[in-house]
Amino acid sequence: MTAYFFKGVDKGRLRKFCAVRDSLDNLKNVLNLVELINTCAHCKIKNYDKGFDFVIFSGEYSRALIRKTDGFFTMAIPFQIVDDGRLYFNYDEFGIEVDGRLISILRNAISTSKLGKNSHEEIIISLVDSFGLEVHEATYFYDTFAKLTMEDHGYFRFDDDPKNQNGKIHPRYHFDFFLKDSSSVKIGSEKLIDIESFYALFDGTREKHYLREL
Repeated sequence: MTAYFFKGVDKGRLRKFCAVRDSLDNLKNVLNLVELINTCAHCKIKNYDKGFDFVIFSGEYSRALIRKTDGFFTMAIPFQIVDDGRLYFNYDEFGIEVDGRLISILRNAISTSKLGKNSHEEIIISLVDSFGLEVHEATYFYDTFAKLTMEDHGYFRFDDDPKNQNGKIHPRYHFDFFLKDSSSVKIGSEKLIDIESFYALFDGTREKHYLREL
């Protein structure tokens, strides 16, 4: 498993990551991440630094780990990482690079859906009107969008939450695993974790941690 660390990213751009309530929010975060990769090559660092902003893990399970003020969140990346001297993403299933144009098109589809216009006809019309696409082109991008929103987003987070701490009911340090949009599982932790804990979770060759009841 290869790790690509980024540090020194503009804080305003990092604040564009949103709380995840559904698959559209998760896709929005994925696109924000890809845009950062595409435009912040100067922020890529060679080795781990504890002050990193985010890290991309490649391998069998491609994931991102993003630092937040009160912990971390992580999500699967549905695209394929390419490192040929330039780090970028392809969506191999549709044979396209995830560039600025595709990001804009997918963001338009997200915005249209969040306005309650969820039918494929409404999204396709929005793409035609906004980008001057032919209907068959807009349909192709709609299919791309629909496939991405159906992917298992694998989102979970680790929180340091002293404000809402309530003994074992709501531990200060805890994981929130989102099984689907409407439900999650909370698991407490004895301490604030570091990146080694995520390596153990993500890397199939690493020794795993054990849960124990306090």
